[in-house]
Amino acid sequence: MITSRSNATGKPSSTSAKLASTGASAPGQTPGLPTASFNVDRMRLTAVLMLLGGLSQLPLALLHPHHEQPNDSPAAFVEYARSTDWVWVHLGQYLGTMLLALGLVSLALSLSRHGGVTGQLGRLAAVAAIVTSAVFAVQMAVDGIALKAAVDNWAAARDANRAAAYDVADAIRATEKGLSALFHLNNAATLLCLGVAMMCSRAHRILGCTGAAAGAGFLVVGALTARTGFSPEASTVAVAPTLLLLTFLLGSARALWIGDFPIPTRP
Repeated sequence: MITSRSNATGKPSSTSAKLASTGASAPGQTPGLPTASFNVDRMRLTAVLMLLGGLSQLPLALLHPHHEQPNDSPAAFVEYARSTDWVWVHLGQYLGTMLLALGLVSLALSLSRHGGVTGQLGRLAAVAAIVTSAVFAVQMAVDGIALKAAVDNWAAARDANRAAAYDVADAIRATEKGLSALFHLNNAATLLCLGVAMMCSRAHRILGCTGAAAGAGFLVVGALTARTGFSPEASTVAVAPTLLLLTFLLGSARALWIGDFPIPTRP
């Protein structure tokens, strides 16, 4: 940490006092490098984003219609057509995921300041998190808006047009399943890069192992979703990596909040 030089009387010089009051760089300090205070604020903001984004998904998942088996399209579409808060739930899921993605990108950029493999994996994790959030945004547009409009049209259609309206809704549903599979695969890449980067940094090996294990689990979920859609098998397999992800988020947020997450001042 850079300290102010003192004059012969033992008091801080006027130049040092002026630098401290204006926030300018002291002599010998590289301009633009983050201060310790900046790093603490950034780490705590990252922790808040990760917690808000991750925990917000729990009540939203309960509000999402889930009584019918999602792969049984006719039964699921009837349930979806009756929902009055469908769009709001999906907009909430989108906003929560965006907050989580911002937190993960910030965490990844912090890791990217390390040298070697840790820094490279941190940069890859940041890119993967951005791609993941972009895929999810498209998925929510398809699921939260387009699918709802299609199932409402199908529910209101007369006999002559009902079959055609169902085919439209089912095609949108198939698109949603494809996007969901890609979301899980990109999410897996993000968590694998973050987890291995944390393991290589030797700062939080257990947390890193937890994140990497969650990523490996979501690889399987993505592959199953691509092959079987929203099947009971895919839903069952998703339980373990989801719990691991929550553990990873809570542990990372705690480490970031208390400052137990070293960030180099130079990459």
